[in-house]
Amino acid sequence: MNSALRVGVIGCGSRAQVYCDGVDRVPAIQLRAYADVNQASADRFLANYGGAYATDDPERVLADPDIDAVFICTWHDTHTALAVSAAAHSKHILIEKPMALTIGECWTIEEAVRKAGVTLTVGLKMRFMPVVRRAKQIVGQPLMMLAQMMNDRIPDNTWSLQPGVGGGSVLGAGCHLADLLCYFAGSDPVEIFGAGGAITHPNPEIVDCAIATVKFSNGAIASLIQGDPGRNPYASTFFCEVFGKDKGVCLRDRFHQATFWGADLTRLGPEDLTVEERADIEGDVALLRHFSDNALRGRPGECRAREGRIATTMMVKLIESIRTGQAQKVEADWRGTYA
Repeated sequence: MNSALRVGVIGCGSRAQVYCDGVDRVPAIQLRAYADVNQASADRFLANYGGAYATDDPERVLADPDIDAVFICTWHDTHTALAVSAAAHSKHILIEKPMALTIGECWTIEEAVRKAGVTLTVGLKMRFMPVVRRAKQIVGQPLMMLAQMMNDRIPDNTWSLQPGVGGGSVLGAGCHLADLLCYFAGSDPVEIFGAGGAITHPNPEIVDCAIATVKFSNGAIASLIQGDPGRNPYASTFFCEVFGKDKGVCLRDRFHQATFWGADLTRLGPEDLTVEERADIEGDVALLRHFSDNALRGRPGECRAREGRIATTMMVKLIESIRTGQAQKVEADWRGTYA
């Protein structure tokens, strides 16, 4: 087993910067190369983080025999082609959320990864946040849940709001909440019903605000609320409640604070965490460490292509429910004719 994972970064934007900043705390990762369609961005990353080269050609990174893994941090519509090529070149993959914009593309990535035998981790970081992980341990099996992500209004010209590029905020960002609910439920979703639409932006092709009801195979039920009409300063962008049997938790302040009931612990905040947890309260370093450890050992890990596919499936089916007014089945492991 190699002692370090030599990484090429594809897409040198804000999310890649978060990962590269965290690499200093993950000795098992060595940054080697950077690719971006804007050469200046790749050059800046090389100057800031060190490595062998910067390029505007991602295929140079993917074909490099001295690179073991890639971070795919590009616009959402490019994820599938880059991930499939990375798998074909036997590179392990850390891919930003959403894994892809369609269910069919997610299956394509999952099958490419399985065929190549590489490790893929999706950047669904909420499950790696220390307060979230403690909350799951304390509350246990939930009966009911609520997960909310509400932002201030995103500018109309933002790339993530373009239908064929970013997919819109519900599809592009809502997968975070979808995966969080699956993580707490410990179960696959089976049905989703939603209401919403183009409420805060003029483009009717996207769904920018949505409220959904989700049913899970183990009987748990949940509400999912996603949009950008304005951020509640008390709840913050991220807010979640988990109701177990006679106990539960309320998570707020970007999941940096938790209030419990029916448990020995009544509250949990940054001051209650270890020094290491406090320094990584957003879970980004834990995500990097999880990816590198599993890639080096040839293991799939807990946030695989399947989890990425299910999160996208939930959002696609939520949008379909909004369009049709009908509840939609979520068949987690059925290939079917999904597009």
